Amino acid sequence: MSEVTISAGEAARRLGVSPITIQRWVDNGLLNAERTPGGHRRIYVTELRRMMSANRPERPTGPVADWLDVLRTGDAVRVKSALLSAKQKHAGWAPVADEVASAIAELGRDWEAGQCPVFKEHIATEMLRRGLALCVAELRIDREAPRAVLFTVEGERHVVGLALAELVLAHEGWQCLWLGDGPPAEELQPIVDQLKPQLLVVSASSCTPAKTVERYQTELKRAVEETGIALALGGSGAWAVDPAVHRLITFDDLRAFLRDSEQLTRS
Repeated sequence: MSEVTISAGEAARRLGVSPITIQRWVDNGLLNAERTPGGHRRIYVTELRRMMSANRPERPTGPVADWLDVLRTGDAVRVKSALLSAKQKHAGWAPVADEVASAIAELGRDWEAGQCPVFKEHIATEMLRRGLALCVAELRIDREAPRAVLFTVEGERHVVGLALAELVLAHEGWQCLWLGDGPPAEELQPIVDQLKPQLLVVSASSCTPAKTVERYQTELKRAVEETGIALALGGSGAWAVDPAVHRLITFDDLRAFLRDSEQLTRS
């Protein structure tokens, strides 16, 4: 079986360097690669992980390290207990969500560096998702509360960020309709017309190609055009800068957006 490879551009993105640097490393023998018949460099994933592992910073400490320990237990009830304790400490869910998101990102970097088997990452994220769902289930939401629909871009499978967003939204008094994995673009208009939300919260990770994110953003804007429905975009995906949408980087951004946008609840 041949080794899995990625493009020089993707390797550059994951290592945080320029594509020219990748080309130079390959040409100087610092990074093993193969060349396509067209002369393009293809980087072995094993080589990428070797480089990432060699350049990993010191292990995290503080809250991120504590969350990693909890998530690695594989115990949803323990995760829920840790979430509730952290919420009491911070007097709100947004700072807790930001801490947990940092831990999940660190877990992903461990996997990319070959320091965490994929099944362990999946167990950790699934237990987090279940722990979050247990917390959300205990929140009482008014049936007349404003409604938000949560989903990813089409083809995106990373939904933990949305689960964290759901907890923040529910704490701020919003009903959340969970769609999860992104619906096809042609269903965006029916979602708007039939579910009648005040807010769409859509997530994309850096794993989704930039062109896919760009096309989906265009369709999202078309679906909510002239409806008064707000569009909040989150995750590390390549969302385009656009004054017509709300780009959220942290969960504290989400909380601030909800509190500063009281007109949404009156639509």
